[in-house]
Amino acid sequence: MFHKIKNWYEGVWVPHENDPNSYVVFIGGNYKRHWTAELARTLVSFYLKHWQWCWGTVIALVSLYVAVIALK
Repeated sequence: MFHKIKNWYEGVWVPHENDPNSYVVFIGGNYKRHWTAELARTLVSFYLKHWQWCWGTVIALVSLYVAVIALK
């Protein structure tokens, strides 16, 4: 199961296609990922860059909820 999740998250390596009429040869390629893997990568990247204010916002919202419930 872990292997399937890793393959989904990493994607499939697709080498560059070289034009046979061109003198320039490109070596390499890039990963082709499913759109859900791209979304997951975007969310993980966002969290890793902005985790401080994400947790601060969650704590503030939970505190506000607790305060509203305590007033009722």
